[in-house]
Amino acid sequence: MSMNFSNYKVETRVTDAPWSENLYFVRHDSSSRTLLIDPGDGADRIIKVLRDEESDLKAILLTHAHHDHVGAVDGVQQYYNVPCYLHKNDYRLMRQAHTYALSFAGKNMKPLTEACLFEEESGVLIEPWVIRSIHTPGHTKGSVCYYFDGFVFTGDTLLYQHVGRADIPGADLEQLVLSVDLLLKELPENTVIFPGHGRSWTIAEAKSWWRVARKSPPQYKEFGGLK
Repeated sequence: MSMNFSNYKVETRVTDAPWSENLYFVRHDSSSRTLLIDPGDGADRIIKVLRDEESDLKAILLTHAHHDHVGAVDGVQQYYNVPCYLHKNDYRLMRQAHTYALSFAGKNMKPLTEACLFEEESGVLIEPWVIRSIHTPGHTKGSVCYYFDGFVFTGDTLLYQHVGRADIPGADLEQLVLSVDLLLKELPENTVIFPGHGRSWTIAEAKSWWRVARKSPPQYKEFGGLK
């Protein structure tokens, strides 16, 4: 599934069950330069897509460091030798991701130790993209959303008519609600939301839903890909 914007094309791929996590390719229209968002699994398949489309991969951006969002990072980095960007508050979680992958998914994953850590003040600067990183803690301490002109990647902070889980270690529902408040206040209503799981929607649609759901927002605890 792909969607075109003024200077970019966003392509969505979904990893296998049970997590069915959305990973995204962001391609610059006038070049082959590409960003990869949240490569959760299937490094070989990701590399094949990049090679088949003759993409020039420049970087990996992580919205947070849960294992279902970082599982393919090592394989892609080994092949392309590109930087991987992560908010500094999720570095410890990234180092533990392989243990969670084994415990919850029965998957062997190489420990991740290298990342380009940033704070919300510095953000991410990658030519030719203008990327705004918005720190949205709550699902994890270092969760961020990446805003481009016209679209935003929200990871597990905000999904279609759900927020991310806040009943897991390191999560905080009160903080997550405030993060969603910030996101909906800061971004234009026509912004397309690309979440970590499930279907895309817009900031305008999310605002309408949030007015009712804010007092007791449902948490996204089921998986199943795009709907």
